[in-house]
Amino acid sequence: MNHKLKFLLLHLLFFLCIKNICWSQNEPPKIIATGDQSYCPTTQLNIVTSFDIIDPDDTEIDAFYIQISTGYTFGQDKLIVTGAHPTIVANWNTSQGKLSLKGVGGLPMTYTNLIAAVNDVVFETTLTTNLGDKLFSFTIGSANYLPSTGHYYEYVPALGITWTAAKTAADARTYFGLQGYLATITSTEEAQLSGEQAAGAGWIGGSDVQTEGVWKWVTGPENGTVFWNGGINGSTPNYANWNFQEPNNAGDEDYAHVTAPGIGIAGSWNDLSNIGGSSGDYQPKGYIMEYGGTLGDPVVDISASTKINIPSITNSVEPIAICGSGSAILQANSSVGDVVWFNSATGGTPIFTGNSYTTPVINSTTNYYALASVNGCFEGIRTRVTATVNTIPTITS
Repeated sequence: MNHKLKFLLLHLLFFLCIKNICWSQNEPPKIIATGDQSYCPTTQLNIVTSFDIIDPDDTEIDAFYIQISTGYTFGQDKLIVTGAHPTIVANWNTSQGKLSLKGVGGLPMTYTNLIAAVNDVVFETTLTTNLGDKLFSFTIGSANYLPSTGHYYEYVPALGITWTAAKTAADARTYFGLQGYLATITSTEEAQLSGEQAAGAGWIGGSDVQTEGVWKWVTGPENGTVFWNGGINGSTPNYANWNFQEPNNAGDEDYAHVTAPGIGIAGSWNDLSNIGGSSGDYQPKGYIMEYGGTLGDPVVDISASTKINIPSITNSVEPIAICGSGSAILQANSSVGDVVWFNSATGGTPIFTGNSYTTPVINSTTNYYALASVNGCFEGIRTRVTATVNTIPTITS
């Protein structure tokens, strides 16, 4: 065989290999979840109205995660898989507010079986007051997904790691092509997910090493953003979540760290030196990663989210006081659904439905209670509206 023919055959083989690699490249699945519903406290509610996974080159998956990513109440909120799903093992993690779904015996789950199980996942809570809205995230990876930022958060254990080493390690990590960095926390929701609901406490991307008392985010897209000026009694131009009596700069402490569980405010921050403590609660145990928002990041559809809202009374109007006796007109508005009126703070039966309620004739000050109700739900917070009756003075002389 002449050299020219060999050269052509080698080029052909190289082209076929490259082409085969491109064709066989695995694409991550696309997750589609819908559901924005009103929740009746103390009941169970499916967290999706529809759910699907689209994957052009796979029919199975090793693990899937659903998390209460916003509004989670530790120990009282819960996600449960109802119905019969013999090929799937569900595990609820109370500390993270996360439900993991995996195949029996470590085997992959078929998408068909997984979709059926997710459609049967319900939310329940023992709370009846101060619920707030709940957001649920669905993702194929173990990192926590926050719908409000579109970013992913992950705790990486590394006992005794320094802040500078953690930053270097974080910069080298990626998640489905998204560039990683030490977490920069700019909201209450982000603080809860990356602090309270993280698998452990560790370094985050804040520092005042450049100028003492001027705390900046020095990692990720927020690099250079000031989030605190001063020490213990300082102030923030943006968002900060320091623990009690922090930052106290107790010995060249220039780096931000999420506090250990049980030390003050859950998920809050303290300042430490680059090496932290040698043992105990102030010894670094790892670092908290964030992925997303970096220039050049790919667009990924490996997550989705749904929401349940808790109906509430948005405003109420107490009437002008009555002299002696008479009827009063009470008014209230709800965030969603109907306004239902009661004459007791708990229990009892509704006495009227509507935004405006005219009381019967009353001759003494009487309290009434408005409840935002959807689909006949009478559980939840009742707002007191008072009809005041002033006694007509008696002329004695």
